[in-house]
Amino acid sequence: MSGLKHPYTPMKQTSYGYVSKEEYRIDKQLDRDLKKRLRKEGAFNLHKKTGEPG
Repeated sequence: MSGLKHPYTPMKQTSYGYVSKEEYRIDKQLDRDLKKRLRKEGAFNLHKKTGEPG
């Protein structure tokens, strides 16, 4: 057996299990981008879009 130790990767607990800090950071960035895009497209708009003038 060699003298090399397995590199310790700090893990973050998420709702779907444990992920590495790097994976967690990327996930958060993707979430932000997705929410930004959805907001731009009006997905979070609570008012129903009807043809009637408001």
